[in-house]
Amino acid sequence: MVEVLKSSFEDLFPIIETCIRECSFVAFDTEFTGLTADSSNTETLFDDGPARYAKKRRDVQQFIMVQIGLSAFIEIPHENRYRVHTFNFYVYPGSFGSVNVKFLCQASALEFLCRHNFDFNKFIYDGISYLNEEQEKVLCNEIEELSVATDAECDYDEITVQEISSKISEWLATAKNEDKLVLEKPPSVSDYVLHSQLRQRFPAIWTISVDRLHVQCAKITEEKKSIILKEHEMENERVLNSMLGFTRVFRLLVKHRKPIVGHNCFMDLMLMYDKFYRPLPVKYSQFKEDISRLFPFVFDTKSMSASMRKSYKETGLFENTTLSRLYAAFQRRFDLYQPAIIHGQEGSKYREAEALHEAGYDAFMTGSVFLRIAHLKAVVHLSFAEAQPLPFSHLFSIISPDMGRLNLIRASVNDINLLGSDSKSLRPEWLLVRSRKRSQPLKPMQLAGLFSAFGSVDIRPRSRQEALLAVGNWGCVRDILSSLSKHPHITVRKYNMWKHSPVVRSLLWTSACVSGGLCVWIVWSASSRKSS
Repeated sequence: MVEVLKSSFEDLFPIIETCIRECSFVAFDTEFTGLTADSSNTETLFDDGPARYAKKRRDVQQFIMVQIGLSAFIEIPHENRYRVHTFNFYVYPGSFGSVNVKFLCQASALEFLCRHNFDFNKFIYDGISYLNEEQEKVLCNEIEELSVATDAECDYDEITVQEISSKISEWLATAKNEDKLVLEKPPSVSDYVLHSQLRQRFPAIWTISVDRLHVQCAKITEEKKSIILKEHEMENERVLNSMLGFTRVFRLLVKHRKPIVGHNCFMDLMLMYDKFYRPLPVKYSQFKEDISRLFPFVFDTKSMSASMRKSYKETGLFENTTLSRLYAAFQRRFDLYQPAIIHGQEGSKYREAEALHEAGYDAFMTGSVFLRIAHLKAVVHLSFAEAQPLPFSHLFSIISPDMGRLNLIRASVNDINLLGSDSKSLRPEWLLVRSRKRSQPLKPMQLAGLFSAFGSVDIRPRSRQEALLAVGNWGCVRDILSSLSKHPHITVRKYNMWKHSPVVRSLLWTSACVSGGLCVWIVWSASSRKSS
């Protein structure tokens, strides 16, 4: 594993680029500052794809990623082996000019990171910055106009900058070309702000930082200034590249169009879109269209393993589809001609010990599980005589039906489909709960306590007297209907949209009235014509 920080990013970037270019696929994982920004965004069994996207969009707009793991799996031809290079990036939204990100932290998320030895000092002091396209455009404009200082900074430092300006004005009255003046640099003003302000106020000078404490002003000709400005443009480009940071890695992934693999990665992809590409669109369909264009070959090992659980029920291989349990299950299993996975020279940390919930290690586990699932699918129907080592191109053709399917936890559908329409719900239809007496309104907390004993359920109040119940499985429905058929305070029945939806019933009554009125008008018109 290679740890990548702001201080080492530029040196490691060419290595990262080579690994992405040469690999067969890239596995990824992210850690972030929170999961749910508001109770209204809580995941429920009522959610379909668009509803879940709308909730997660509100969350993603307020949380940020703190760590990103990438594992590049490079196939070694004719050896049935993959060499894996894993990178663990600390990322932090750097501030520059008006680009100054505000974000939320959820206490439970930070506690989780602490339990797994996350280094908050590296995150804040040495985290790699990033920009999406909108932020990049703003920053480019500000750099061009040399107006990076925010209004607050200018107001705060104006007196200090004015004092330095007065000294320069006095010096310029008698200075000749190439003359230089060295002044103390105020600690309260950033270098970029100081240079920008002085160069704007005095077009005939150029400023540089001599050291941490001093700034030098030189009177120069127009010709020399034009040369310096060209060099300064290169410096501006370096500033922009530094601020783009991990976005440059994201763009490598987009450019090389390699298969990317995550585990339960719907929110991870939304975060990557929002932080490195563009602010998330309002429309769910637009997000699906964009993300499948950026990453045409996306796989989710959570969705893949869940779809195989029934076929391997007797072996228990997919009994628990959490990432660490899947990885451990495959480590205990041997399949004929399964590909070997070896770490690159830098991977000694992950060879020697686990590092669960470190993004790099989770990315490595995700890629390993993906490779084993692909191999299992490819050889399951082959006899011993037919089995042989299989290249990744063959594995890819076998697993292509899984492409674009992302797992949804606790929802009305099992997954979403980035490449087309989402599957229909396989969950039971909703149940309708009613109070037997108007004088006894339903209490959601009491209902939750009552129904939770039957399994996975979610409650959505409709009024003081009614609530909808979404249920996880058919067995749960049968148990509820049979056990509560004679409950003294509530009735429970299957929900029928045509009978129980106020909106649908209102539309039906409106249609009936309009149709009835139309029939009366036709009869009246016909009788009027006969009488005339």
